[in-house]
Amino acid sequence: MYQIAKFFNHYDPAWFSLSFSIKATISILVCGATGYYIGGFLGMLYAANSSMIIFFLTSLEGNIKQKIGYFTLYIILGVCAILFVSTLFSFHLLFCFFTLIWMMFVGFSTLFNANLNKILTIVNATGLLTIIASNQSSWNLANSLESFIAGSIIAIAFRLTRFGTYGKFTKKSCTMVLDDLINMSQNISDKEFLNLAKQCNEHISQIKKVFANKSSTIKDERLIIHHSKAIFYLYKLEDIYHLLVAMQRYFKSIKNPNLLNALNSEITNNLIQLKNIFIDKNSILKIDALKLARQSDYEIFKASLEVLYSKFELIKDGGEDKITLEYKKQKSLKEILKDITLHNPTIQNSLRLAIGVSIAIIIASFGDVHNGVWIAIGVISMSKDSSYMTKMAGIANIKGTIIGIALASILIHLITNESIFAIFCVISIFLAFYLKSFPPTYAMAAFMCAFAMVYSLILGNAISVVYIRIIDILIGFIVSFGVAFVLFRHTNEIILSHTYIKLLPKFKNLSSSLLESSFKTQQNVILNNLTKYHNTITQSDRSKEIKRYLEIYKNLQDISSLLSNLKAYTDLLNKSTKLNIIKDALISDINIISTRFEMIEKRVNKLPYYFYDNMEDRILSQDKQIKFLLLEIAKRQDRIIAQSDLLIR
Repeated sequence: MYQIAKFFNHYDPAWFSLSFSIKATISILVCGATGYYIGGFLGMLYAANSSMIIFFLTSLEGNIKQKIGYFTLYIILGVCAILFVSTLFSFHLLFCFFTLIWMMFVGFSTLFNANLNKILTIVNATGLLTIIASNQSSWNLANSLESFIAGSIIAIAFRLTRFGTYGKFTKKSCTMVLDDLINMSQNISDKEFLNLAKQCNEHISQIKKVFANKSSTIKDERLIIHHSKAIFYLYKLEDIYHLLVAMQRYFKSIKNPNLLNALNSEITNNLIQLKNIFIDKNSILKIDALKLARQSDYEIFKASLEVLYSKFELIKDGGEDKITLEYKKQKSLKEILKDITLHNPTIQNSLRLAIGVSIAIIIASFGDVHNGVWIAIGVISMSKDSSYMTKMAGIANIKGTIIGIALASILIHLITNESIFAIFCVISIFLAFYLKSFPPTYAMAAFMCAFAMVYSLILGNAISVVYIRIIDILIGFIVSFGVAFVLFRHTNEIILSHTYIKLLPKFKNLSSSLLESSFKTQQNVILNNLTKYHNTITQSDRSKEIKRYLEIYKNLQDISSLLSNLKAYTDLLNKSTKLNIIKDALISDINIISTRFEMIEKRVNKLPYYFYDNMEDRILSQDKQIKFLLLEIAKRQDRIIAQSDLLIR
């Protein structure tokens, strides 16, 4: 039992999936009932289908107003699909050509607007449903439109309503860590301080685990609403934690109780003020005690305080949306059009998807409609950003499909009472959403089990028809595999990108060890891995992509040299008292550089991240040589992440 609880806590540590799944299940039931009232059986399918795809949709970027705008676009395009797809489908060759162009456009839209791509993708589901429904004798255009619109509006309302939302996690977790920091500050001169610090560190480590899970979509970028802010706050609060631990010695050694009491009181007050950010109150920071400290002779202590108070300001600015939390390189239309080449992974994925769906539509047009449409569903569900991702998702999806169908078959044969079976169907729908954030095999098993059970309930337990549909979906998987690996398999490029990504944590370790004796060891590791990376590039037969990887290699090599120069300079300063005075500011700056490597890795791996894009304003070190070297490193990090955006993953 403990292992089961541990498994669920690992993939759903903050109960994100549970609250989301309950909301999604209720929405589908309400939409299905509304659709049945409006348009009977087919009306129920339209409304429930709309609800399902809206909740399976990865979260849209932007505020509520922008999201409503995109969802309105979905309704408009869905209405167009219902109105015209059935007519276009009767022109077989024309419809196949239209499908190819449309699916390419859907893929290309990612280059222009990620939200638009998400909306166009879910519109496809409405079009495929219309192909099936319009071939039924009971299909009614008016009822279908009404059911679709009603189901969409209800589902959108459920989706945008935030009861038990993910955003509360940020407030809850940050408030908890701030409470720990407040206790640390209040007891900074006491024996209890170390125990409080240990508790705070454990809480930070637990929260970090939330941001490291893989979803069934293989690293869903939006598992957590406002995740960039959540991780930003977490890392800044962790900085404050380390500063308080480092500063404790000053509160014990400095013989100026009046100054220390004033500072202790002000630091505690400022932490309490930062807590107001997460309970929707104004935050007012004070620097009166800091001004007194600036007039003292405690140079090292003053430098530490300056760094601490700068962290307070950063968090306050972040709470007021004054800080850039994600690095986003804005591209002009000319640059976007320049990216439309066969060597762009986004374009390759668009062509894969377009060709695969077109093959399925040809089968639907000239063969059996149902077979073709379900094959198309299989192709779309298998479509990923690269041949590598297709392979990873495909193997897991096939395993999950077999497990899900086997489980559904057992339940279908064992449960003969329709009411009890209907309850199990609702549970299976809930699990299909809940396990979406779990590994792909579990997610697909839950989805296919729900699909088979609901389909069986609709058809009156006609399990043989369900099996045919499953075979169609598996054929779609095979088509997607075939197109991905016959036309667009880039094994060498996959190896190149993986070799590069493995380098990033090593650079994080190198930068983190700058002031430690282990720097030389870490540097030897980097040099060996850079040599291997360069050999991998030069031995690759992907000549047209070599320039990109050589550019990354050159910048990484430059960073290694710059870090070596920075290490040599700090060693020189260490021979005098200068390093002690600037040490805390330098540690803060090194942490930013180190964190940037971690965030580059997270961005490439599609995990939550934030990224400073204006380093000159963030660096606290005033030493000209240190600042110059740090900015040069940051410039090369900017170039690396710009080159990383089109890597195959």
